[in-house]
Amino acid sequence: MGRNLGVRVIAGVEFSAAIERGELHLLGYGVDPDNQALAKRLSELRETRRTRAVSISERLAEVGIDLPRDLVERMGESESIGRPHIARELVKLGVVESVSEGFDRYLGRGKPGFVSRALIDPEEVIQLVRGAGGVAVMAHPYSVPNFGELVPKLVDAGLSGIECYYGGYDIDRRLELASLASDLGLLATGGSDYHGPNAREGRDLGAVEVPSDAVEALLHAVGHG
Repeated sequence: MGRNLGVRVIAGVEFSAAIERGELHLLGYGVDPDNQALAKRLSELRETRRTRAVSISERLAEVGIDLPRDLVERMGESESIGRPHIARELVKLGVVESVSEGFDRYLGRGKPGFVSRALIDPEEVIQLVRGAGGVAVMAHPYSVPNFGELVPKLVDAGLSGIECYYGGYDIDRRLELASLASDLGLLATGGSDYHGPNAREGRDLGAVEVPSDAVEALLHAVGHG
């Protein structure tokens, strides 16, 4: 489809991984979607997310918010259901006015509908991505506790890049991250972190301009150059 539209498409995946003081999001670019090990692990993770969504629905019901009975099944048929899906449903129901409000009032940590999720180790993610022929990149680094200390350890485990050109960062932060990537010999990637329309400010589809040299470096790294 991308070819028909004149757009170059790279297969990708995003994982949430456990670290000592929270969680880390890792992106896998250029992975083979048919890789058996990757497909098996993703299937397992989708099932844990479906179970979590059921638990969230039950907790929301306890505070008087009844989600459609078929929501989890309907979403789970075609995609990996997560809190953004439920937040958008809250908007449809008129419970909140925006996805952000849904998280702030009901779905964020410590709120009535929050349910923690099962996470995997970042080293396992990196090996899965590399095993599927891709490159692993740390997403939105400034949201990662002590990311400056964590990056070198993950580089030793096979990390290939960090997301520098991110919709939530101003120009100074983007340049600071690009400089760090250069010093460590890592790819400097970028993206809008799009999770649906009006999900978060500055993260609309295509909202971030990524320098052409960074794009070419990524394409080369995944064999599309």
